[in-house]
Amino acid sequence: MYLETINLIFIKPCTTGGGRVKFKAKMSRSIAELMPYLNAEINTALYIPQAQTFTYKIESHIITIKDDRLTCTQLTNEAQCYEMIDHLKDVINDTWERKESITPNEETRERPSAIQLYKLLPKKIGCKACGHASCMAFATKMILGTARLNQCPLLKEDDYSPNYLSLESHLQLLGYETD
Repeated sequence: MYLETINLIFIKPCTTGGGRVKFKAKMSRSIAELMPYLNAEINTALYIPQAQTFTYKIESHIITIKDDRLTCTQLTNEAQCYEMIDHLKDVINDTWERKESITPNEETRERPSAIQLYKLLPKKIGCKACGHASCMAFATKMILGTARLNQCPLLKEDDYSPNYLSLESHLQLLGYETD
C-alpha cells in the first residue's frame, strides 16, 4: 500500500457558492513520484511536471494534488468529503499496485479554449437552438461544464459529424461528459 491515510485539514464553503463545500487534506506521503502514472491512467488530467501538480475532474468536483496535499471542490456535505477521500485513496493505491504495467506519462496535455470550441461549431450564426445567446456563449458554457455538446442540434447533422467528434474529444480532455 502506497498511501496509508488522507487526513482532512478543513472543510469550508466553495467560493462559487451554491451551498457547496470544498476540502483540503494531507496525505500520509507525497505522491509526486506517482503523478506520471496517474497521468497515464486519467487521460482527462492536467499534470504539470515542473510544478508537481495534478488536477482532474470527477463529475463537477475538481481535485488538485500537490506533493502531499489535495483539495477537492463542489461537494454537497461533509459525508461526501469523506467519500471522496476514500475514493482518491483507492485510486492512488490501485495505481501504485499496477504501476509496473503502466507506462508513465510526463506530458502536460493542452486544454482547449472557448475560442477553439467556437471555431468548430457549425455556421457560427447564433441560431440559439442550443438555448444560448450565441455560439460563443455556448462554447464558453461548454468549457465551464454548464452546457452539453448534444444541446447543439446542428452538430447532429451528418455534415457536422467531424466537428462533433473533434469537439467531443476536446471536451473529454477537460473531463466533461458530452451526452
